[in-house]
Amino acid sequence: MSVTLQPAMYYEVTARDNNEACRNYKQTFDVPQFYSNDGVHYSVTCGVCGQQMEILTATLLDPQPEVS
Repeated sequence: MSVTLQPAMYYEVTARDNNEACRNYKQTFDVPQFYSNDGVHYSVTCGVCGQQMEILTATLLDPQPEVS
């Protein structure tokens, strides 16, 4: 993961599946509300093959969503 995220923040991310054996190979997916956890341990996982996807972009949401 080459994208650096701040801890405990929400982002809009784009991720790509790089698993050649998956039908989603090289497809990109938008995740409109992605939580960064501690800023170190985070991932987007393919729902088909279960592999971690490469996060290509991450845009900090402003304003941050309200959590209840």
